[in-house]
Amino acid sequence: MTTKKNIFKHMKSKNIKILAISFIIGFFTSCNYLDVSDELAGGITDISQVFNNVDRTKKWYSQVFDNVPDYSRMWATPGMGNIWAFYADELYSRIANNSGKYSEWNSSNTESTRWYTLYESIRQANIFLERVKPIIDEGGPDAARLTETEVDRYKANVRFMRALYYYYLMEQFGPVPIITESKSLADELDVPRNSLDEVINFIDSELLEAMDSMEPEPYHSNESFRAVPTKGVAMAVRAKLWVYAASKLFNGGFTEALQVTNKDGKQLFPEFDQTKVTKAKDVCKEFIDYANEGNRYTLYHSIGDDPALSVYELFQVYNPEIIWATAKNQWGSLGAQNFDTMTTPRSEPSGLGGIHVLQELVDAFYTADGYPIVATSFLPKSSTYVESGFGTHDGFEVSNMYINREPRFYNTITFSGKKWHISGKEVQFYYMGNSDKRVPDGAPLTGYLLYKRLNRTVHGNTPGVTSKFRPSIIFRLADFYLLYAEALNEVSPSDPDVLKYVNLVRERAGLPDLEVLNPSIAGDQILQREAIRRERQIELATEGQRYFDVRRWMIAENAPGQGGQGGDFTGMNPDGNKVTFHTRKKLHTRSFKRKNYLYPIPLVEMQRSEVLVQNPGW
Repeated sequence: MTTKKNIFKHMKSKNIKILAISFIIGFFTSCNYLDVSDELAGGITDISQVFNNVDRTKKWYSQVFDNVPDYSRMWATPGMGNIWAFYADELYSRIANNSGKYSEWNSSNTESTRWYTLYESIRQANIFLERVKPIIDEGGPDAARLTETEVDRYKANVRFMRALYYYYLMEQFGPVPIITESKSLADELDVPRNSLDEVINFIDSELLEAMDSMEPEPYHSNESFRAVPTKGVAMAVRAKLWVYAASKLFNGGFTEALQVTNKDGKQLFPEFDQTKVTKAKDVCKEFIDYANEGNRYTLYHSIGDDPALSVYELFQVYNPEIIWATAKNQWGSLGAQNFDTMTTPRSEPSGLGGIHVLQELVDAFYTADGYPIVATSFLPKSSTYVESGFGTHDGFEVSNMYINREPRFYNTITFSGKKWHISGKEVQFYYMGNSDKRVPDGAPLTGYLLYKRLNRTVHGNTPGVTSKFRPSIIFRLADFYLLYAEALNEVSPSDPDVLKYVNLVRERAGLPDLEVLNPSIAGDQILQREAIRRERQIELATEGQRYFDVRRWMIAENAPGQGGQGGDFTGMNPDGNKVTFHTRKKLHTRSFKRKNYLYPIPLVEMQRSEVLVQNPGW
């Protein structure tokens, strides 16, 4: 077996001194997770050429941000995009189907792994932290400068990004190796996994150190810096980190993982620890208090407080609900193989209709009165919901399934009978309709398309608006209201803040408070827990959170429609006419085994290493 050590011994014989330089010369393969890519190296031949030059230093700094999440990137499978909505009980696409992740798969399938790209970015960050310095005497009095104050801010932001990348590795793999130095060829390069507690505590300490020197206030009004992380962003990541640490998956609930040890016997996954649950509540509260102080972050409400407009406009412009968003995005333009084209039905110009919504998500949304369409443990079934027959919505005849649903339903789902913006045409997914299955690609496999985050001025008319910028949101306040409610409920279920923060999210969507609909829910930990989980499913639908939520809660083994990620998933009947179309039909069967609670370390890395151990079941 070829090991990393053997590879590096060969490299050393070439007198290569620095890993970044070895990449430039082209000796390393892209599979080495401690390397830096050619793109990140930037064409230099000596590392000093970077950090003795202001422009190159700033370029290196900017490239540390290259792997921030982009949740608009849905028509592709990279792990820092939003393929996760398709791997969860939310969406289906042929891109996701072709990845092999709907059936049982093994560790040789590296589709959507974050292992390589994030370790490349971590190494990029390590090099920057080791080598960046003020540059004040380059090229004369008019030359560019890099002051000590700027360097301190850059280092804080890079330290944050390194911690963030470790957070996203932890989210996917659990315990991972912590690398904080740019290794030379004289160093030991086959590195074992740190324990999960070590990873969590490392990320936490790095965030705390970084936030002291990060911008203390949001960049809401500064368009040039909105993509730059601030103290509030670091506090938000810290809240998510400790909610993960307290959740069942990482807090003693994954029994198979408790048996995983390094080859020296070191246990990687911890037993249950109640203090982590309290810690999660406290850290979430710290962020909520920071957000509330001076209204640093607030839930977005439209002018006139129209719930339908509020849940739409939230995603269209920068606003105070957004904690962090990236300026880069892949909404694309109509005709390109990206989000806007794939969420537009084929009945509209340039529409390809490739992002299909599962019935399991459609059924999760409440009716306009705030009740579910099927009775749950915490709320009875809505008396207004019926599935038989037709009614009128927005001027067109539609199934009663789609009548009197909540605003988030209409903002998220394109259903048969929906009136399309701009053209005003009816979308018809049933057989012989204008967007039916009689096409080689883009058939309405579930009878629904994703509508959420599409801009309603985008249309293929000529002339017309074929593309529209909007932020690709990474973190927003509603997520953290619900995280705080979740953490608080596990510690103090009788605290009125549990329902307060859930209800704030519901109220923005035009729904009554939970305790108004069911007074017995107040203070009942189990009922509140289920209500919070349903609220996260609806409010954050297709934003890249559901895949990880059901895993950290360890409910992914449930039946479809109850958090389950394996089994038969459904949609409407694309073979049916306008009437028979509206019956549930199996789309396909997905596999979920307990090993799928975590991703495997890529097989090639396991084969190269003498010290790495694999996640359970792989």
